[in-house]
Amino acid sequence: MDGNAAFRRAMHIVSPIFLSYYLLPEQLGGGITRTSVTLLFLGTAACIEIARIALGIRLFGMRPYEGQRISAYAQGALGLALAIFLFGDLLGTRAPYLVVPVFLGMAWIDPLAALARRRSWPRSGVVAAYFVLFLATEYAMLGMRAWSWQFLFAVLATGSAMIVEGPKHRQLDDDLLMLVVPLAVLTAVVLIFQPPMLP
Repeated sequence: MDGNAAFRRAMHIVSPIFLSYYLLPEQLGGGITRTSVTLLFLGTAACIEIARIALGIRLFGMRPYEGQRISAYAQGALGLALAIFLFGDLLGTRAPYLVVPVFLGMAWIDPLAALARRRSWPRSGVVAAYFVLFLATEYAMLGMRAWSWQFLFAVLATGSAMIVEGPKHRQLDDDLLMLVVPLAVLTAVVLIFQPPMLP
C-alpha cells in the first residue's frame, strides 16, 4: 500500500472524531455555539477545496482522477454537513441514532471494502461487517428497544450503503453516497412509520 492510500485509510479510521458534535453542548460559552463552530469548520474546508481546484493543487492522499473534481475529502465533509444539518432537521432528537451508525459504516467499512477488493475477499464479508457494525452501534446507543425495528434499519442501511459503495461514479464519491443514501432511506422510513425505537 502506498503512502497516499495509507493516508486515505487513516483519515477514514479517525473520521468518527467528528461525531463528537453530538457530545458537545449547543452553547460552548462566550456566545459560541457548536453549530457555529461546525459551520466554520465546514466553510473552511469548502474554501480550501475551491482554492485547491482553482490552483490545480493535489493534496496528499488524493487519487489522480480527483484533480478537477470535488475531492473525496470535501465530499465526505459535505456528507457530514448533510447528516448533521439536513437529516438532523428532519429527524430532530432522533438524528444521532441514525447518523452515528451510518457514519461509522462509511468511515470503517468503506476502507475494508477496498481492502477486500484488492485481496479478492468475498463481498459477503464486507456486507456482514457493515450489518454487524450498524446493529452493534444501535444496540450500544438504544439497548434492546424494538429489536425488530433495529434489525430492519440495519438491513436497509446495509443494503443501500453496499449498493452505492461498489460502483465508481465520475463526479460522486462513495464517502458522500454512503452517508446520504442510507440516511435518506432511513429518514423516509422514520417519517412515514414513526417507529417506537427512537426517543
